[in-house]
Amino acid sequence: MHRVIFSLGGLEVTSWGVMLVIAFVTGIWLAEHRAKKYEMPRSVIADLSLILIIAGVVGGRLSYILENLSYYAEYPGEIFKVWNGGLIFYGGIGLAVLCGIIFLKKRKVSVLRVMDIVAPSVASGLGFARIGCFLNGCCFGKPTNLPWGIVFPLDSPARWVFDEPISLHPTQLYSSLAGFCMFFILLIIEKYKKKRAHGYLFWVFLILYSGWRFFVDFLRYYDPKAYLVWGLTHNQILSILIFLGAIAVILKNEFSKRHI
Repeated sequence: MHRVIFSLGGLEVTSWGVMLVIAFVTGIWLAEHRAKKYEMPRSVIADLSLILIIAGVVGGRLSYILENLSYYAEYPGEIFKVWNGGLIFYGGIGLAVLCGIIFLKKRKVSVLRVMDIVAPSVASGLGFARIGCFLNGCCFGKPTNLPWGIVFPLDSPARWVFDEPISLHPTQLYSSLAGFCMFFILLIIEKYKKKRAHGYLFWVFLILYSGWRFFVDFLRYYDPKAYLVWGLTHNQILSILIFLGAIAVILKNEFSKRHI
């Protein structure tokens, strides 16, 4: 963990913030590069990127605040300190998709084609952002005896929960590796599955991510209030719904294609 890279006056440059910037910059560059392949004007991707960044951060932050409402009700001054971490992926991507659809509809651009263009960018962004979570010390896992378990330092969020130096699952790094793996899987599918409906890559990404998120949440630490029914977190329940929904869309498209 290395939360603060350096301080300039009263301004702290955090590792989480730097990795988030790297995630966005890399994702935008990749999407603009891929736009040519899909015969999409790069200007559309450039304009869309700004909307997605703002909506992603706002949606992710609002979701995190709602999940930890009791804390922010007691410390309202912490609400806008996004540089300290605290975004929920589903909240971010949900609002980003909604705002993106509105923008693309107004520009009369195919939403599904753009979804295919940006899907690998979202996956790679997840990989970089979770490295930031690890350096920040948030999104940590449950105690483990595995040899790669991490003991976080005293000033980390993990030690605010666990008083003793306990070895924890580095769930941030698990998710980072998963994000990069999803990135390469999407590129492989794109290369070898030539006949596919528009939006296919994005639906596959949702299947991969929701499946992974459901699994990794068993290893990740959550406040007891985050568990809803059957010992599942709200993210796991949402993951089930997204997983089934994305599979249903793909099956529907495949079925329709065979009967054209």
